[in-house]
Amino acid sequence: MEIPASAWASELFKDEQTAREVRDRIGQALVDMQANARSSQQDADVSSTQVHGVARYRGAFERVSEQLADLPGAQLVKPNGFQFDLVRIGNGLLYPFCFSKKDSNVRTARIQNVWSVIRELFAFAPPAEQADLFGEYAFDSSAVELRPRLAALPEDTRLVLVPFACNAAGLLKPYWGVAALADESGTLEWVINPEPLPLPDAPTPKLTIPQQLAGHPGFDEGEQPIVALAPRPDAERKLNIPPVSEVAPIEPLTNENDEN
Repeated sequence: MEIPASAWASELFKDEQTAREVRDRIGQALVDMQANARSSQQDADVSSTQVHGVARYRGAFERVSEQLADLPGAQLVKPNGFQFDLVRIGNGLLYPFCFSKKDSNVRTARIQNVWSVIRELFAFAPPAEQADLFGEYAFDSSAVELRPRLAALPEDTRLVLVPFACNAAGLLKPYWGVAALADESGTLEWVINPEPLPLPDAPTPKLTIPQQLAGHPGFDEGEQPIVALAPRPDAERKLNIPPVSEVAPIEPLTNENDEN
């Protein structure tokens, strides 16, 4: 059963069908991200979950851009100084991030590291209504100078957050919504309440190469052919006759045009 997209998403992504497609593909991307991260952790066979964390961090951006890149109107945006592509569709600029490793309330989600690119992304978010309550730590989007690739985006671009809780055991709670950055410590002020993302039942199947059967040699492991060698006659060497590497073709004594 298809779950209709919310009115805010339909407006931001231009129509209800596109909004639903974007939403569902983000869910697929996050499921793929988690499957790859868990596989990497299992293959590493180490007690630390750092392998999962690295694969999850990179995978969140790479799988989302991979899933959405071929949608009509999709634009890949790589901010200067940032190593991943973000996706802009319609007026929505998507930013996925892990807000917790536990089953936590998404409304308490925070941006863990408010560095320069994050500040610039939130210049495309609504202003915080309670910014004055945070004094000198309040975030002022009007004071942010955008780097060239972000500055080139249309003014009606709106940042859409995709927060999710995730750990090595599973993908817990993925959402999307619109929020303002209230302060430099990463506090979020939700303007559009974060909505749960529907998730597919399984990750995208991977293309696998069949394992080679044991006992079958590779193309470069076969027996070398035996080349017949014969010494040159002494008479040819004394007369400086050039060696012949190929047998000269035999000229026919007659041909079909000869008269009888």
